Amino acid sequence: MIQTYQGYFREDGRFVPDIISVQLPTRRRAIVNILEEEVAEKPTKSQKQLEALDRLLVGLAAIDDEPFDEEFDAIINQGVNFGRELDL
Repeated sequence: MIQTYQGYFREDGRFVPDIISVQLPTRRRAIVNILEEEVAEKPTKSQKQLEALDRLLVGLAAIDDEPFDEEFDAIINQGVNFGRELDL
């Protein structure tokens, strides 16, 4: 039985299939065809989340150690919704 998988090779030589949930068989003879077209590597969901976390940590580190003022308390008292979904 022949199975075909489409994807691309990363610079480190690792094969990344287009369908991430595919389980490539081990200890099987394989024939690899390399096409001329180049593909752009897509960041994974975990890579996007890690980048977002890094941006958050940089932002938090940039905050001064001064206590919040009355203006901040007034804004918080009006109600703030942090529960919105983000497109990561």
